[in-house]
Amino acid sequence: MEMMTKIDKDKKSKIEKAIKILKNGGVAVFPTDTVYGIGSLPKKEDVKKIYKIKKRDISKKIIALISDKEILKDLINETEENMKKISKILNEYWPGELTVIFRANCNFTQRFDENMETVGIRIPKNKIALEVIKKSGGILLTSSANISGESAVKRIEDLSEELLKNVDVVISNEESELTGKPSTIVKYENGELVLLREGNILFEEILRKLK
Repeated sequence: MEMMTKIDKDKKSKIEKAIKILKNGGVAVFPTDTVYGIGSLPKKEDVKKIYKIKKRDISKKIIALISDKEILKDLINETEENMKKISKILNEYWPGELTVIFRANCNFTQRFDENMETVGIRIPKNKIALEVIKKSGGILLTSSANISGESAVKRIEDLSEELLKNVDVVISNEESELTGKPSTIVKYENGELVLLREGNILFEEILRKLK
């Protein structure tokens, strides 16, 4: 029992440290329900660090992980008609392995990218991720925790040494096994739902739920 308490305290301490680092402009690696992610607050200088660490092309967008659906209204600028359709999917799959691309609220995206007109958003299931996101302000800009071009990872021991030496804090996963497959990504275009990437949630299943 003493050992279990020690592990819990250590995890809590690591999460608190990560939140402090993120609020001070740092970059954290943490588990999501799919793969390990790398994230920062939605601020230009902080997000630049993610791109630099990953060696990622600046033209490739990263997504926002949020802790609560209520936050969505401040980040997007969708039509009422689209939101009625999209809400069916969100109610079914959030929290979970589905990223939805929305028309962005430019007041939000200009904090980190002046040219960003759409934004991908997801609420993960992983309890550690949700706690870190919520206590950091409810929004983290994220990408998979790997050097660009390499595979995303679901085990902490598979994280790139090069990436690890450049991030500020790493939180290991103790809640549940990560799926190892990045999220499904969809967007509404001209009134139709379009698949951009298929993960564990199958596109045909999503279309069935919309009927």
